[in-house]
Amino acid sequence: MQNRTKGIITGVSSYILWGVLGLYWSLLKEVTALDILGYRFIFSLVFMAVILSFQKQWTSFFVSVKTLWQSGKIIWVILSSLFIAINWGTYIYMVGHGQATEASLGYYIMPLLNVVVAVFFFREPLTKTSVLAVLFATIGVVLLTIQTGSIPFNTMIVAFAFCFYGVLKKQIALPASFSLTLETMVCFPLAVGYFFFSKTPSLFSYDGLTISLLVLSGVITAVPLLLFTVAAKSLDFLTLSFIQYINPTIQLLIAVFFFREAFDPHKLIVFVFIWIGIAIFTIGSIHSYRQAIFYKK
Repeated sequence: MQNRTKGIITGVSSYILWGVLGLYWSLLKEVTALDILGYRFIFSLVFMAVILSFQKQWTSFFVSVKTLWQSGKIIWVILSSLFIAINWGTYIYMVGHGQATEASLGYYIMPLLNVVVAVFFFREPLTKTSVLAVLFATIGVVLLTIQTGSIPFNTMIVAFAFCFYGVLKKQIALPASFSLTLETMVCFPLAVGYFFFSKTPSLFSYDGLTISLLVLSGVITAVPLLLFTVAAKSLDFLTLSFIQYINPTIQLLIAVFFFREAFDPHKLIVFVFIWIGIAIFTIGSIHSYRQAIFYKK
């Protein structure tokens, strides 16, 4: 139960941080989405290198990498790195092009994809309250999709890329700091290659604030990912799916109140359905937790 509590705390924390990141990326409008993505990987690796050096964990890290390589499981790390890169790049592009609402829709669709994965791939059982919760959430997402008018291609990329990233994270038996360091190592050469061959402006051609924001993007990127890695290893995929609704809800509120994107009042019914589903799932989880404590006694 302590492991589950840790998973919920780290999961909720990561989704809150991801929810507000749109505000951060909106400050970098003069920088292209691909440039931001490249800097995120470079400075994330720098940040993780500092963390591992501070913890004096480099020897253990390379031993773990060697084990992954010998077992052939290094492929899971490579794939997870590519999926998170696709998710990041698409989301940053959408926020920078006035599509924050469509981006949040992708994160509303994603938990439903996770439920399918949880049931059919991880064989996690659906309780009666879980089925009811999924039903309400599905109705809400369908209504949101209808009111949006369509499901943009980029929206689906955001949803599927992060769903697959979460699946792969559960396959990698590494400490959170090792996992993220290795992921950023995989993408680091791609980022360096992009900056070397493209005609993008150099980092120092920007003003001081923009340079600072790009450098800090490593920390901003790494912290929620570290928290998510802990949550993914500590929670069942079904629970992880439902707390993910925190992220797009914050994103949508920011899109409306900060980016001033148009909001249809009829969409309120959408959130009623989604949050009823979340409430049902939460009540069911609390009931199961209490039962488990009771039987332990």
